Amino acid sequence: MKAFFSCLLLLLALTAASQQPTATVSGRVVDAKGQAVPFASVLLRQLADSVVVQATQASEAGRYQLAGVPVGRYRVVVSAVGYGSGRSAVVEVAGRAVAVPDVRLAAAALALKEVQVVGQKPLLEMTAGKLVVNVAGSLTAGTTALEVLEKVPGLMVLNNRLSLAGQEGVLIEIDGRTTQYMDVVSVLKDFPSSTIERIEVLTQPGATHDAAGTAGIINIILKKNTTLGTNGTLTTNAAYGRFAKTGVLLDLNHRAGALNVFGTTSYNYRHTYEQLNTGRLDTRTGIRYAQQSYQPRMAHVPTFRGGADYSLPHRQTLGVLVNGYLNRTQLNAQSSTEASNGVNVLTANDTRRRTKSYAANLNYKVLLDTLGRELTADVDYSRYAAGSLGLLTNLVRIGDTEQPQILRNDQQTRIGLTSAKVDYRQPLTVTTTLLLGAKLSRADIESQLDLTGGAADRADRFGYTESIRAGYVQAEGTQLGVTWQAGLRGEYTVAEGRAAASIRRRYGQLFPSVSLDKPLTKVLGANLAYSRRIGRPSYQDLNPNLVYLDPYTSQRGNPLLTPQFTGTYKLALTYQKQPFFVLGYSRTRDAISLVTATEDSAIYSTSANLDNLRSYNATLNLPLTYRKLLTGYAGVTVFYNEYLSSYLGSTYRAGRTAATFYGQANVQLPQNVKLEASGFYQTAGINGLINFRGFGALNLGLQKTMWQDRATLRLGLNDVLFSNRQRGTVRYQDLDVQFRSYGESRQARLSLSWKLGNQQLQAARKRSTGLEEERGRVKTDKE
Repeated sequence: MKAFFSCLLLLLALTAASQQPTATVSGRVVDAKGQAVPFASVLLRQLADSVVVQATQASEAGRYQLAGVPVGRYRVVVSAVGYGSGRSAVVEVAGRAVAVPDVRLAAAALALKEVQVVGQKPLLEMTAGKLVVNVAGSLTAGTTALEVLEKVPGLMVLNNRLSLAGQEGVLIEIDGRTTQYMDVVSVLKDFPSSTIERIEVLTQPGATHDAAGTAGIINIILKKNTTLGTNGTLTTNAAYGRFAKTGVLLDLNHRAGALNVFGTTSYNYRHTYEQLNTGRLDTRTGIRYAQQSYQPRMAHVPTFRGGADYSLPHRQTLGVLVNGYLNRTQLNAQSSTEASNGVNVLTANDTRRRTKSYAANLNYKVLLDTLGRELTADVDYSRYAAGSLGLLTNLVRIGDTEQPQILRNDQQTRIGLTSAKVDYRQPLTVTTTLLLGAKLSRADIESQLDLTGGAADRADRFGYTESIRAGYVQAEGTQLGVTWQAGLRGEYTVAEGRAAASIRRRYGQLFPSVSLDKPLTKVLGANLAYSRRIGRPSYQDLNPNLVYLDPYTSQRGNPLLTPQFTGTYKLALTYQKQPFFVLGYSRTRDAISLVTATEDSAIYSTSANLDNLRSYNATLNLPLTYRKLLTGYAGVTVFYNEYLSSYLGSTYRAGRTAATFYGQANVQLPQNVKLEASGFYQTAGINGLINFRGFGALNLGLQKTMWQDRATLRLGLNDVLFSNRQRGTVRYQDLDVQFRSYGESRQARLSLSWKLGNQQLQAARKRSTGLEEERGRVKTDKE
């Protein structure tokens, strides 16, 4: 909080400082119908000699600001993909802010085959306080969304939990149209990567975003088909690791006049496996256990999403979105446990799971005037149901005797999510804007577990209801060459859980955020930011239901979990708007971590609050360029995490420095052929109670475009060295555990994409829904 007020005082000081002989030039880019043209390129040229004085990119709303413009006469020149160029009338700058009339662009009439591409987006960009990873053109992004996330610098997947720069609490958003998925990690394993355009990483989100995500927000942006007429893309792929897998995706779009109708459907068949080997010592009895679990699974995942946008009179737009998926998974796991006291157990787990989900969104947007007043409203509705039926057979061997045991594991979960939000934008001056908003959301969850056939049958029931009421105010602007943003968000949460012990929580919190951006030179810039955020327990992490793996191993929820709160500070240097060097510090109270505990002779994993977590991190990114032949980047994130907590009747204190190395290189070869190499290496480190060893991956890819760029053929090899294997230990109190885990990370894949119909380009509006935060917290199971 001190940092928040300090930054506000700094803003006041900047505003009160003496005026320089410069001014801010701002305006908006629109099309022939007055609709905003997002992300247009804006150049400010001197009238006398056409020298470019400044350059920027318009926002999603088509707005741009050029700060620190000297006194003189200029023209604003604008261009965008799919449009002709446009320019303003003469702009006179005399030391006062100048509002340029709207610059209108006409749609280009050139076919795609007549367009010569002279450049491409950099793989990493820093824009508007967020890191953008442009993965659409990546040849080594993998076939699933989870593999694509390896492109995010500093992101790590350990024990099916995501962490960023060594911190858990990452909030995943998927463009607003597909975030109905409940267990984010499980869904990302099957979500096709061919639909992903880019990934946005917000480590310091402003007040307009939900306060959740203590380590930051990762927003997966799906490709938008916005071309004129009727068109689309057909993509097929096949891959092989230990098993074969395949998929097909059809994306169609029809845009004519005021109506834009779009839809995507896909089907993916994935046959994969996971291997988990565990060794542990029961320090109380001196018995050692060696466990091996092999879990092959086959998943059939059809998905769909579709909708329409309609432009109404008086600058209004109405949109509707519907999406859904069905996941049918067959698991045939085999595990063995050998104990040093002579007891051996063989377990066969035959489980069938069926998951279905659907969601709908209604969106309304109106531009109240041409000065920038804007109102947006969203209503979301999502329903989810999951059921699994498992038959587990335990064969217990003690000496020469065998004792079979058959268990029936029946789990059912039903989840409903609703959300409504409204956002309002009000320009106060030419250089200052005020944003206001409110949001209501509610989650209703019912689950039941019936475990029969064992020594002690179980019948667990769990109900959970949570509602969040939120409001925010945020101001942003540019003064004296400094672009600033300051906001305050308030959230009030009412939660109630119904199990063996009732959970009732009511709490309200304020979440300030502030950000300052200052150009240092023509190519260098600096950013200073602070934010306070919350990490609520995932809904199923609170569920006390037990997930039975074998007689000695299980997973369970923890209804006593409480939210974690994090304050984060960041200082970043940018070079040509790309991240160059970043320093960060955060402190988390009641950090939610995956932990291990024992009960009798069995071991189980669960989530617990660790009192304090301090994290220090530094990131260095370097571009890799050589003429037009080589592009890419290389970087390293170094972080130190220190835990201090009372746990299991003692004080847990541990700290360790770790680093993540990453890079990607693209080489342009003759005959429209591209070569790409990418990879990462994570050194040994600490995550909660787990001390993990180093792991990484090397990926290679090759691409060729054919038939006037209408067809694209890609060949990829993931984890060529088969080094993406996770190993670690847990040694604390009476815990002495070591594990080794890996899956089908080494794969070869082949894909072919074919563009259908008219390939003229014209931008359409982009929007997201209001359930990202709630959907990202729901987990379908504890795999």
